Amino acid sequence: MKNLLLLIILPLMISCQNSDKPNYKYSEKETEQFLNEITKNAKASITDITEIKKQPTHEFGIITRYSLSPKQLEEYNKNNGTIVNKEDDISNFATYTFKNYELINEKNEKLQFVDNGRDVYLQELPLWEYDNILCQNLGIGIQLNKKFEKLKGYIIIEFEMPGNLFGKINHEVKIPVNISIYDKVAQ
Repeated sequence: MKNLLLLIILPLMISCQNSDKPNYKYSEKETEQFLNEITKNAKASITDITEIKKQPTHEFGIITRYSLSPKQLEEYNKNNGTIVNKEDDISNFATYTFKNYELINEKNEKLQFVDNGRDVYLQELPLWEYDNILCQNLGIGIQLNKKFEKLKGYIIIEFEMPGNLFGKINHEVKIPVNISIYDKVAQ
C-alpha cells in the first residue's frame, strides 16, 4: 500500500514543482554543451555606461555566451536577423549561485556584493558573432558596496540546469576579475 501511495504522490509532487515553467526538453548532452560554453566564455566586464562615462562606479557584470542552435539560426536567417525569445529557450532554465569571491579596488579595499534583489537567472543580451559563429550573449549584473576605478580578484560561480528526473547538472567556474573604468565592454 505504501509503495502504491508513493507511486501516486511522487508524480504529483514533481509536476507541481515547476508548474510556472515550461517543460524542460533538452537532453543531457545539450545541457552539458550549454554549460560548457557558458562556463568557458564567462568573464568580468565593465558596463556600457561605465565605458561611456569613465567615472568610478560600483557596478560591473559577468558576460558569457553560447552558440545558437540550428533551429535558432534558421529563424534568424528567415526573419532578417531577428529571433524571438521563447520561454523554453535553454538559457531561460540556467540559474547561478555565487560560491565565493574576493574583489579589491585600487585603494586596496575589499568590496562586497550588494543584495539588490537581483534575479538568479541569466539576462539575455544582444546577439553577437564570434569567429563566424552567431551567439547569444548572457549577463549577470553585479553591484558593489563601494566604487572602483580598477577592480581585481575573482568570483566563483556555480551554474545550474535541470537534469534527469531527480537531479540537476552543475558547473562551477572561477572567473578572474581584472577590470578598469577605462576598459571597453567585453565582447
